[in-house]
Amino acid sequence: MLDISTINILEKYFKFDQLFDLLRYGLDMKKLHNDLSKLKKDTYEPNYRFIFLHYDTEYFLNDTGLITLNLQRILHDLDISNYFCLILTQQNIQDYLNKLSQFETTDLCGIASISNFLHKPLHDHVSPDLDLNTESITSHYISLNGVCRFHRRVLISLLKEKKLLDTGLVSYNAKGIN
Repeated sequence: MLDISTINILEKYFKFDQLFDLLRYGLDMKKLHNDLSKLKKDTYEPNYRFIFLHYDTEYFLNDTGLITLNLQRILHDLDISNYFCLILTQQNIQDYLNKLSQFETTDLCGIASISNFLHKPLHDHVSPDLDLNTESITSHYISLNGVCRFHRRVLISLLKEKKLLDTGLVSYNAKGIN
C-alpha cells in the first residue's frame, strides 16, 4: 500500500473514494467490476478520480497487457470515462494506455498514468560506505515468489527439473515452499 505522504499528495489534488490495487484483484476482474459499479455516478466532480495501483508486471498476450485491457473494458462497460481514472505505476505505460483506449473505447483520452510513483529509488537508502561481506554468501541466487503467477510456476518447475532448487533460496508461498 502507499505511504501516508503519497496519499496526502493525492488528497491534495484529487477526490477519491478508495485506491484500487490491481494486484489484489489479480485474475478476479469480476470483483473489480463489482467494486467499481458501487462507486459509479451519473456525474463526477472535475477533480474526482478512480485511482488504480499497478505494481505487478502485466501478463502480455499479443502485445496486450491483460490487466490493463480488462480494466479498460470494465470502465467502458460501466460507462466510466478514462478522464476520471489514474494509474500509479512503476513503469511509463502512458503510450500503451492511449493506444488501448483507441481500440477499446470511444473515449477521447487514455487512462492517465503517473510512473515511478510507487517506490522511492533504493539507492537513496543505501550508505555509500556499506561493506558487503561476500564471504558469508552461501547461495547462488534468491527467488522470492509470494503470489501465484504462471511464470513463477514455470520458474520453480525448471529449477526443480534442473536440480537447482537446493543451490539457492527459493520461496513459493502458493505451494507452501518456504
